[in-house]
Amino acid sequence: MLRSSASEYDSYASREKDTASVFEEVIIVVLFIVLAALIRLWNLGTWSFWADEVFTVQDAIRLPDVMPINPVIYMIIQSIFNAIGVSEWSARLGPCIIGIISIPFIYWIARRMFGATTGIIASLILVIHPWHIYWSQNARAYSLAFLLASLSAFLFYEALEKNKIRYIVGSLILTVLSIFSYLHCILLLPVFLGYVIILPFLPVNIPKGLNQKNLLIFFVPFILALLLLILPSIREYVYSGWGSNEWGRNALYILFTIAYSLGIPFSTASLIGGIHALAYLNRGGLFLICYALIPFIIILVMSPFLNVAGYYLFFTMPAYVILAALSASELLSYASTSSRILSSAILLILVISLIAQMYLYFMVENGGREKWKEAFQSMSGKVEKNDYVVIPMPRVAEYYLQKSNLLQLEDVIGSLGSFKSSWAKEKRNVWFVIDEPSLNILDPQQKFREWLYANSHLVKNFPVYARIMDRTITVWHLTQSEPEINTSIVQPKWFFRK
Repeated sequence: MLRSSASEYDSYASREKDTASVFEEVIIVVLFIVLAALIRLWNLGTWSFWADEVFTVQDAIRLPDVMPINPVIYMIIQSIFNAIGVSEWSARLGPCIIGIISIPFIYWIARRMFGATTGIIASLILVIHPWHIYWSQNARAYSLAFLLASLSAFLFYEALEKNKIRYIVGSLILTVLSIFSYLHCILLLPVFLGYVIILPFLPVNIPKGLNQKNLLIFFVPFILALLLLILPSIREYVYSGWGSNEWGRNALYILFTIAYSLGIPFSTASLIGGIHALAYLNRGGLFLICYALIPFIIILVMSPFLNVAGYYLFFTMPAYVILAALSASELLSYASTSSRILSSAILLILVISLIAQMYLYFMVENGGREKWKEAFQSMSGKVEKNDYVVIPMPRVAEYYLQKSNLLQLEDVIGSLGSFKSSWAKEKRNVWFVIDEPSLNILDPQQKFREWLYANSHLVKNFPVYARIMDRTITVWHLTQSEPEINTSIVQPKWFFRK
């Protein structure tokens, strides 16, 4: 039996026209935009850069001499640098603005698919969701990928529903832009393909735009682009955007990262929305299920071989947001007046949990970042010209310390004996600026730590516990003028004579 009628796409919007006037909706969305701006601009320039942000800043400055795999965000950041200079605030301003303008777009997409109430709830969720706030305050491409991917996905869905060429062309352009903004957005292609393949096998009416013409317009350019992979230089360039799995991430790690980043109540609400859409075979819901699950499954399969992480799937978050909003709005819509308070519990729980996470983000977790800036500030005026600085990511010290005598922690741990001899021979002091996550990966047996603790003195530590991880940074100083402490000193025999 067909459970998704041809007119279903328009039934949600018509059903909710009496819920709120267009003017009232506009006022609400404007208030949400203002609130989102206040939240995302708060401490925007206070947080220290983390390693990937430093890489973004340095590569943006070097553009076009250095051409990254995702050049769009670098162009945006460089243009802001040229206008107002280089700083934490200016580097994050572009992604922050993109994050703010995503609020009305997610409202528009959700409203067009499921009605005004779903649109309002979706935009409210996005305003206060810590994962979106975090990436909106990052000099990275994730907020841009979120926006472009959501728009390209919606236009593809809309093109199939309405059978309009301009929508399929718009989706094609936005998909290309999203890929050049963030390479992993290429996983949108199996999302669209998967939806097109499974739809004819389901007991639903086929949308009138699911035809050969639209599919050829969209997919042929990508099929032709695959021919470029014949060139070795192109393959290496694409592979540079992925890299090997040096961090040992696995499927379980990625699963828990997604669950934590989205939040358990939010993930549950999204799951309920997906089950509801599947039960009623709603085409919009089925499309969002494909959008949420297909990239997730592909990333899980790839995790043993390539460098992937849960946050690489941030561009699929729009699907989770709209599904969660759908579950809340459906409960509100179908509940009787006497149970309206009870039915709104899912929305209340969702909002309270997100606000609690947001509080931790701003007030406890230091924006989810290590305190690299503070660590290097503690060394200001103490590091001599010829001193060495050992750090997991030397480019972070290049930015904050403006120093050239930098050594990578991984190299030092791998050849500690030769480095010790060289430092003693050259009589140079050595500084260690090390974060706990890097030590846990590079020094699992803790042999380097034992040597470091025994032979250096602690200058200062900068504790941060964020995102279920100890992100403390410690600064250590090894001076060649002081003898190394030997913890296994054997006393001479005469010492024990009476």
